[in-house]
Amino acid sequence: MDFKEAILTTILKNNNNNYTDNFDRERFGKNDPLEPPKTLKTAVKKVLFKNRVSIDQQNNNIYKIFNVLIPYYPELEKVYNNLGDNKSRELMVLLLCYKMLGHRKIKLPLNNESYFRELKKMHDIADVKDFVDPNFMHLKLYKFDLSSVNKNVKLYYVANGVLIDFIIEQYKYKSENIEIEASPGDVVIDAGGCWGDTALYFADKIGDKGKVYTFEFIPNNIKILEQNLSLNRGLEKNIQLIKKPVWDKSNLKVYFKDFGPASRISFDEFKGYTGTTETMAIDDLCKDMDKVDFIKMDIEGAEPYALEGAKNTIMKFKPKLAIAIYHSMNDFINIPLWILNLNLGYRIYMGHYTINEEETVIFAEVDK
Repeated sequence: MDFKEAILTTILKNNNNNYTDNFDRERFGKNDPLEPPKTLKTAVKKVLFKNRVSIDQQNNNIYKIFNVLIPYYPELEKVYNNLGDNKSRELMVLLLCYKMLGHRKIKLPLNNESYFRELKKMHDIADVKDFVDPNFMHLKLYKFDLSSVNKNVKLYYVANGVLIDFIIEQYKYKSENIEIEASPGDVVIDAGGCWGDTALYFADKIGDKGKVYTFEFIPNNIKILEQNLSLNRGLEKNIQLIKKPVWDKSNLKVYFKDFGPASRISFDEFKGYTGTTETMAIDDLCKDMDKVDFIKMDIEGAEPYALEGAKNTIMKFKPKLAIAIYHSMNDFINIPLWILNLNLGYRIYMGHYTINEEETVIFAEVDK
């Protein structure tokens, strides 16, 4: 099926849906903004929140939303045609239709009984008496011992994050004939370390002969990251923390205001900033290395710049790639095309690891 036919078929197939069990309450809270009001008080509140639209209003906006994709159509079609398997192509179409139609119309593949069963299991193994406060929103990071799910990791985190990282495995792509993941002995670049969850995931995968270089520069994140590493002495020795933001050039001054994962970052001084640091390009980190096997990036929309700063490393070592593309439509299109335009023989695949539109990853591996 070609791209246009796949999009139109999926829209027609799903446009009459009205799912009431497809809102990610674990991630966004209990209240579905499209849920009909149950009381007059609630109805008044809905009027006050402009971002809350009725299902009828959403239906009327389908064609308007679809028009947003039209300027991107040739590039989207090119990405679709270059994806390495049917699983990736089907997923891409679903994700685009989810963006157009919303959660009342489109269910993503993970929304099934198994997902919620595993999520409950993660909640059950959390030690709710032992937690740290990340000073971010309403979150508490509970202590998890993952030995009960056959992972040699302990950490402070959230249940859905543990599920995504360690059980569903966000940074592993698997289909019938393809597996792309960090392997024993690999050197891994972990761009976007946050609280150390992905660094520990990779360290557990690569074993004693591997190495993880994890980038994180926000002080409050680093505090929790280092606390998590200290719980895993066997893995900690294989992880090196780089306390700098990843960019296309090194030694550029950055101003930031520490607010955990939602920290404000700017190259220009701004009122209320709480610290400064300097950027680092992956090429500068890796210039004297003998190998780089796997590069992961999830850095809140900075991926295109970080990739430019890793271009020499990628050209030299042809590592496996796992790059977040969900932060914008430009990333969704341009990051896969950037990888293809390197002309290194990469095959690309698309994975998605939530029941909402976050956590889409483009994987790439050079044909062997």
